[in-house]
Amino acid sequence: MRVRDNTPEDKKRLLDLLADEHSILRATLSGIDPELRVHADTGWRIRDIVGHIATWDREVVKSIRAFRSGTEYSIPDLDEDVFNQRAVLEQQELTAEQVFAEWEQAREEFKAAVQEMPPDQFSGDLLYPWGDEHGSIAHLVEYMAKHDAGHRDEIVKAIQASRED
Repeated sequence: MRVRDNTPEDKKRLLDLLADEHSILRATLSGIDPELRVHADTGWRIRDIVGHIATWDREVVKSIRAFRSGTEYSIPDLDEDVFNQRAVLEQQELTAEQVFAEWEQAREEFKAAVQEMPPDQFSGDLLYPWGDEHGSIAHLVEYMAKHDAGHRDEIVKAIQASRED
């Protein structure tokens, strides 16, 4: 789905997309051990991926809110691998329940930031948090929904593999 116009229906579709992707991942994770390892190379578990998604939702919110206020936000001197690993390490101090609560809250903040964007700014060109790309809120939401789906696919593969063992 591509949103091309600046209408209330477009905003609703984007908000629905964020809610739907989140709900699908929540359903996928229902009854699954959050400590299940998903990535052999990094050692990331389900809980780490959920925390990773929450981290990026929060970074996106910072970019959207900065744009709304007439400024820009990006993560300074971003090395994405280092940033992601540092976030996972910080979240290891949390329980899985706390990580999942953070994920729920971060998605609500993301949806709120989209909802609060005034119509005259909605189709504007904002700096994305990774700092080397500008675009619309619609494109950013679609990108983050694909980010969710990609991680969900990885999790599904890990769940299937664990059941084959």
